[in-house]
Amino acid sequence: MRTSPVDDSLTLMALGMIAFIIADVSHEALGHGLAILATGGHPVLLTSSYFSSGGSTSRWIPAGGGIANLVVGGLFVLALRMFRAATEHVRYFFILGIAFNLLFAAGYPFYSGIAAFGDWAAVISGLSPAWLWRVLLVVVSVAVYYASLLLLAGEMRPFCGSDRPEALARLKRITLIPFFAALVAACLAGALNPRGWTNILTAAAPAAAGSFGLTQLDHFSGVRSSNPSIPNAGPITQSFGWIAVALVLLVLFVAVLGPGIKLD
Repeated sequence: MRTSPVDDSLTLMALGMIAFIIADVSHEALGHGLAILATGGHPVLLTSSYFSSGGSTSRWIPAGGGIANLVVGGLFVLALRMFRAATEHVRYFFILGIAFNLLFAAGYPFYSGIAAFGDWAAVISGLSPAWLWRVLLVVVSVAVYYASLLLLAGEMRPFCGSDRPEALARLKRITLIPFFAALVAACLAGALNPRGWTNILTAAAPAAAGSFGLTQLDHFSGVRSSNPSIPNAGPITQSFGWIAVALVLLVLFVAVLGPGIKLD
């Protein structure tokens, strides 16, 4: 009796790592970096967890990371809509790109509002009353995060297919594996950060953990597909190409952005 092919774990890990690294670099280099240059600051050190600078105290600098993730996440949505006929690997990569960018952007204000730490805590620093601004961060974060999950649930339907237990079990597996792969990549790079191992707890791990909602999409099984005409997706089979790209990016991410690139 022939068994149906299953989703390959290594390839799922590779897709997750690539999507997360793109989201992280978009946040730090594209978002914070461009904001630094646009506001007259000068870049000092780019790492996987932060982009330090001098010469400018503009609120746009800490806000730039989340804004960049929203833009890049939107581009992934556009790519997924434009390339519906692409392979399962490409389509799922686009979905992970949406998840790691939008959930990162949406979850960060919640973290800052609760912990009074990080980018959005810097954005509202000095604004009064402080408690009101922190509450607003949390409320907006929860609303945008939930809307992002609804979007992801609709895009994920071809990879779930139905609400049967075996379909939901597949959904759980193909979201958990990329999420944990991203968490591993973030922690490996964070361990080499100049600020020490505590950076893992305060910045590196939270950056990946913010996308935890990706692993809970089985609770959104009632959400309709964004395009019901799209057929159910087949298995994500082993792809040495995706795995090789992920390994190269992981080495660069950990070895170069982990300790950081000095720019001053």
